[in-house]
Amino acid sequence: MLVAKDSTGYACDSSGEALSCILSFKSTYTPSQLYPNTLAAIASGLVAVKPFAIIQLGVIILLATPVLRVGSSLVLFAYEKDKAFVLITLFVLLVLLFSFFIVPLIPIFKA
Repeated sequence: MLVAKDSTGYACDSSGEALSCILSFKSTYTPSQLYPNTLAAIASGLVAVKPFAIIQLGVIILLATPVLRVGSSLVLFAYEKDKAFVLITLFVLLVLLFSFFIVPLIPIFKA
């Protein structure tokens, strides 16, 4: 859709090139005008059929897939009462959640 419309659906299009304001660091727009960066912005962008919101939804689905897979494995191993695999799977789930929620807060990992 981004290629067909040549429009991101956000303020970036005012520069003439669809991705120019995201790639430049000297933008005068706030991040929410450039890119859907909250769940509410993604939802409103999906309602308005904005290409960047659709892309962002895809990224969220891709990130959620392994977490849901590990979470469901944890439940199944607990149901089977396999303590060793419950502990291993719980550790993997904690590592995934740590990497999603804690690592971005560490200053060295901020772009």
